[in-house]
Amino acid sequence: MSLGLEEYNKFHPTVLQPLDMKIDVNLFEEQMHEYRYAFRRWGTKHTEYPRYGAPLVNLNGEMFNNPEPICYPLNQWNEGKKEEDKVRDPKCTSPTPMLSESCFDPLEPIKPFMYRSAILKWHTTGHFKPHTDTKIPSDIIRLWGTNDPDNMIFQFDKDRKTASPREVAEGNLSYDLVREKDIEAGRLYITDTHVIHDASSIGDNVYQFFISLSTDSMPTLKELLL
Repeated sequence: MSLGLEEYNKFHPTVLQPLDMKIDVNLFEEQMHEYRYAFRRWGTKHTEYPRYGAPLVNLNGEMFNNPEPICYPLNQWNEGKKEEDKVRDPKCTSPTPMLSESCFDPLEPIKPFMYRSAILKWHTTGHFKPHTDTKIPSDIIRLWGTNDPDNMIFQFDKDRKTASPREVAEGNLSYDLVREKDIEAGRLYITDTHVIHDASSIGDNVYQFFISLSTDSMPTLKELLL
């Protein structure tokens, strides 16, 4: 089911909505150390910045695909490909072994709905420039969280200005980004990535939970709202 603008906005009254799902960050960091060789550069552009990713849910459930489309911006991965060869979030439904780790047990209610999902790992200066991820109509719901909110700067336009990914990339828009506060370490949030936003790390070993879900997850998510 794809969400039109009215339904999408109704489900996203704020840019971050906390859920009753919280990952134990100490256990998470301990278990991610075992997967340290699974993290690879995020895409092939701006590799001077320390941005890495590892797949939670991808096309085939393999942990060490090379290359791994889950660890790319999809517009970069899909550039020049025929439509039938492009990777979209709903095509990615195979969990990797990482998702079976006990630190992710709190995600059990949403695991049946998971599409393309990854763990991002950034060090100081790692960042994403202002962008949007979600096109309307949307066939995904995006969740986000971090292990280290003190060193993870997540900003949204203060007026919740929206745009297509292409419009933002063209650079002709004005926006005023404001940092989100009161983010809880390990907490999962519904996030509105149709709003112009950016992200940056001011510390090392800063992880983000980058999760997309089928819109069929909406009744479950409503029950999990805090």
